[in-house]
Amino acid sequence: MSSRPWGYLRAPESAQVAAYAARSGWTLSAEELQLYTEQVATSLAAIDAMEDLPEPSVPLKHSAYRDPGHRATPDEDPYNSVIQFCEVRGSATGPLAGKTLGVKDCIQVAGVPMTNGGRRQPVLVPTEDAVVIERLLDAGVTITAKTNLEDLGWGLGEGSAYGPARNPFDPSRSTGGSSSGSGSAVASGLVDLALGADEGGSVRIPAAWCGLVGMKATHGLVPSYGMSYMNHTLDHIGPMTKTVHDNALMLEVMAGPDWRDPQWTTNMPAEAGHYTAAAGKGIKGLKVGILIESLEPVGVTPDVLAAFEQGAKTLTALGAEVTQVSVPLWAHGWAIASAGLAAGSYFMTKSYGTGGFQHLGRIDPQAVATLAAQSELGGNDTPTMAKTLMLTAEHVNSQYYGIPFVKAHNLRLELRKQLEAALAGVDIIITPTTPAVAHKLLSERSGPAPFIRGRLGSATANCAPTDLTGHPSLTVPCGTGEDDLPVGLQFVGPRYSEELLYQAGFAFEGA
Repeated sequence: MSSRPWGYLRAPESAQVAAYAARSGWTLSAEELQLYTEQVATSLAAIDAMEDLPEPSVPLKHSAYRDPGHRATPDEDPYNSVIQFCEVRGSATGPLAGKTLGVKDCIQVAGVPMTNGGRRQPVLVPTEDAVVIERLLDAGVTITAKTNLEDLGWGLGEGSAYGPARNPFDPSRSTGGSSSGSGSAVASGLVDLALGADEGGSVRIPAAWCGLVGMKATHGLVPSYGMSYMNHTLDHIGPMTKTVHDNALMLEVMAGPDWRDPQWTTNMPAEAGHYTAAAGKGIKGLKVGILIESLEPVGVTPDVLAAFEQGAKTLTALGAEVTQVSVPLWAHGWAIASAGLAAGSYFMTKSYGTGGFQHLGRIDPQAVATLAAQSELGGNDTPTMAKTLMLTAEHVNSQYYGIPFVKAHNLRLELRKQLEAALAGVDIIITPTTPAVAHKLLSERSGPAPFIRGRLGSATANCAPTDLTGHPSLTVPCGTGEDDLPVGLQFVGPRYSEELLYQAGFAFEGA
């Protein structure tokens, strides 16, 4: 028991216990109420005793030089790519030595404020690095920027409290979301490399719209500890770069298991692959499937279709055998993902970012406490899309007992089975990364209308499905469409086939 007679945790009064019971639909007699009040106090005393035990901590691996920096100014940052310029130096040597890195501002860098793209207070200043940050610093990068993003990762261009990131190919256009600043920072040359986070396409969409390479690896291959979670079964952290080589090199550094990760999987490779070794292997004889549901059924525009068809011809010229495949549920991916994001984000928010305790990953107590304070003090500043999904989940849970979410979950499993069946007949599948090129930014701060009108759903149509299934997906530049804006070609492969996807990416880039 606690050595402090007063303890840390206050036991509830009987009236509080009665209120808790009423919320669960229980009616307690006076005798039962007294009994449960006493039992709750006993349980709390046992929990309270743990407060005398030291809090397990994670010491910083890299702490020699960390300058939290300053807010970006328009002169320094003409495309509004950055929320905070900073300088955190990694190892003096390593495969990424001399490279600068921009980090999406929902990924923890110890000592540097993390805003999540919003202005809620208090702002978290992490004391721990995300796992991927530790590994990239080990490899020699210098972190120079926390990049702009849609508030809490919800949006497609206009959702940041700091204003939209602008596309270097046309500043009136979106960079996509939610890793919007990471896309424009790399494309404009502000940083050499960047990190994004992908739950419905948020690495691949800005990569495609900014003419970059972006990878969403197999779910769980890249540890997610140290990011702001939406849903442990959907969260991915991925590299965004100008070249396939830099992308493959970043993934080599980032991938592999870590004890802190809440996404652990039992069949994951023990170590990362040697992805850069895929360069120069070519793709002669590679079986490539054009996914027919990724074209007309999701509204691919004529200009993007023309670039995609030319990309398929390039693969044929490189020696690939190109055919067609079908995944009937593919075009319904965003609808299924919306249900998963609503259900998962609801419980993630209600648990202040822990996602409950149905995982064995580490939980950062400082991050949980900060999110709890932000929720109490700044709830009205929750972004539009998050409010929409939270209200949807509240209604489905209270009126329909969450059963529609059960169907969406099972459809997700069916989509995975269909995609695996399609991949059984080919080596990789190709799709346009997005159905259209970058759209025009709104002239004023985004309200609910763009979300309600499906603007997000159309852009995520070919990206959300592999967030649901967990399959790796690589986007590479594939010519241009309307107004000479970039088009992306997406390679999708079996789980843990990242080296094969890079092999195709290297060949296509070289052509």
